[in-house]
Amino acid sequence: MAKVRLGRYCVMLFALVSFLLASNAQSGPPDAVHFTMDDPPVDGAKKAVKKPKKPDKTEKADKKDEASSEPKERIRWGKRRNETDEQYDKRYTALLKKVEQDKHGDFNGGHFENAAGEKIRLWTYMGHPFIVRSDISKEFTADTAMYMEMLHREYGTAYSKLLGGVKADLREKVEVIVFADQEVYRKNGGSAGSGGFFHPAVHLLNDRGPYWPASHYRLQQFTDGVKDFNKWPKGTLKHEAAHMEIQLRLGYTLFYNVVGFPVDCPRWWNEGHAAVFEYWDFEKTVDENFAEIPNRGRYAPIIRRLHGTDRWKDFHYVWTIDPKTWHEDMTDKNDQGFLNYAQAWSLAAYMMHSGNKGRADFRKIFDLSRRVGADRQTTYKGDRMVAWDEKFPKKDQEKLEANWNDWVGENVSRDKKVPDEEYYLQQRGYKVDVDELVRYSKEEFEELSKKIKKEERRRKKEVKIEK
Repeated sequence: MAKVRLGRYCVMLFALVSFLLASNAQSGPPDAVHFTMDDPPVDGAKKAVKKPKKPDKTEKADKKDEASSEPKERIRWGKRRNETDEQYDKRYTALLKKVEQDKHGDFNGGHFENAAGEKIRLWTYMGHPFIVRSDISKEFTADTAMYMEMLHREYGTAYSKLLGGVKADLREKVEVIVFADQEVYRKNGGSAGSGGFFHPAVHLLNDRGPYWPASHYRLQQFTDGVKDFNKWPKGTLKHEAAHMEIQLRLGYTLFYNVVGFPVDCPRWWNEGHAAVFEYWDFEKTVDENFAEIPNRGRYAPIIRRLHGTDRWKDFHYVWTIDPKTWHEDMTDKNDQGFLNYAQAWSLAAYMMHSGNKGRADFRKIFDLSRRVGADRQTTYKGDRMVAWDEKFPKKDQEKLEANWNDWVGENVSRDKKVPDEEYYLQQRGYKVDVDELVRYSKEEFEELSKKIKKEERRRKKEVKIEK
């Protein structure tokens, strides 16, 4: 009888929660897509979704070359700065033993399918603060878990310097999933054209069991077929993890219906600072990474040719852009989506690179976000900028804009370069020998594309430890 009453109670509770979620969806903000924070389009990637195909002779040759050129170096991913090899190996062995394949019929952690629609089981590490999962291997999952622990430690030091000691709220776990194949990634929640996402409100998806311990946060991506952790490019993981870390510090509000809502922050700030973290070097200290911000990556070559031209957007555009427009710009034929990322990168780069002045502006946006939450915490309806304009008046915006432009002119000037500057520009279809952003003609770019693809294949085959 007790079991029957409990069953009825569970059914009633489920119905109540479903009603509340439906109510939230109906009265909630139209830009709920903002929850999913996709990384910028991969350089040279095509947006069209293609059906899985059999590898051609060139692809088979590439895989053969990759297998024959695997690096021999043992990388102790996530090794602590004062840790000996023996201490690390002992810690890794203990973690590896905890990685298990999901049990048949246990769907508390969700349903997963491969590209053919067949059910698959993931390798899962039920750790804290990260539940790490992959469809690649037990070892890949363990390496990812060790890497995530290191990333969280190092990012924590960076945010401590930027925010004066504000710590991440990790009372609950974060789910991290890495698929090998893009189609499988899309089949299980990923969007076309993205390399990964961080979702701060997965309880709204209702795709896990009621007792799943990661109830709010999920980071997910794919490796594009790379199954060797050493060779997996980790820029997307670093980018999405930055979204995760800032949200863990912004937290949740309990005043949006009854299910809670992640505290929002300006899109440019969130994406811009995540773009900076794409090129974080864990072999360097946090201060060394801050110092190197303007000297590496794919955004500086764009900014140095964009700044000072009529295509440069002023702070008002960056400040007021909404998530819907941001996503629509990603399909703009003029590449405005990538330019949005580049300008957001430069604004966050100023804040993270230029000492106390920049960090004061970084902290100001953080504090405003927690107090205002993009207007969601202070007004029920409206243009979502009322409270922001009240707390961050025009004179303060103009001061920040002046600081930003001064920093760009000094640190990303036209007489400087980052490694691979020409390569980054050509991937985007821009000429390298002019001072402004000028595209190659269609005929020129078709000819150049052969050279770019050849260089991409060379880099893929290159024996390299990807950190």
